[in-house]
Amino acid sequence: MKQQALILASALAITACATSPDYREARNDRAEGFSEQVIETNRYRIQYRMDDDHVGRAQDYALLRAAELTMEKGYETFEVVGETTDVGSRRSSGSSVGIERTTLVTRDCGLLGCTTTAQPVYGTNASFGTDYDAEETVVTVEIIMSNLDPSASVRHYDASQVAANIRARL
Repeated sequence: MKQQALILASALAITACATSPDYREARNDRAEGFSEQVIETNRYRIQYRMDDDHVGRAQDYALLRAAELTMEKGYETFEVVGETTDVGSRRSSGSSVGIERTTLVTRDCGLLGCTTTAQPVYGTNASFGTDYDAEETVVTVEIIMSNLDPSASVRHYDASQVAANIRARL
């Protein structure tokens, strides 16, 4: 029984290390995940942000969101009219100020013996600056949604097929 539990725990640990980042809505502008912005009634800008340099996966996630959004809005096809991919270092900056307390120990020795005294010493410390964290990938696609026949043009994607194909790979 212990051996089975150990094997199961090992398999879960290996699986956890190998899983891809979750496909999800971003909590805020700097968080990992998708966000969208309405440009016109049937035109949207979709962004997928990842905290790593997985360009292909971020592109897949942006297209998946484009397909889902197209179907949510009652359309069948979408056309990608613009796409950008940015890979770079994410910056984080900060500052801190603190008070340090240390103890100064002195020993005074004379003819009759030694005396030791300890007294607190206070000081301040401060740090300011910008640190570079991990890589970041941001894919932005601009789409126009429609109900045009996807076979009439190579520029129009069938939303249901795109969603099914990308989900099957993920």
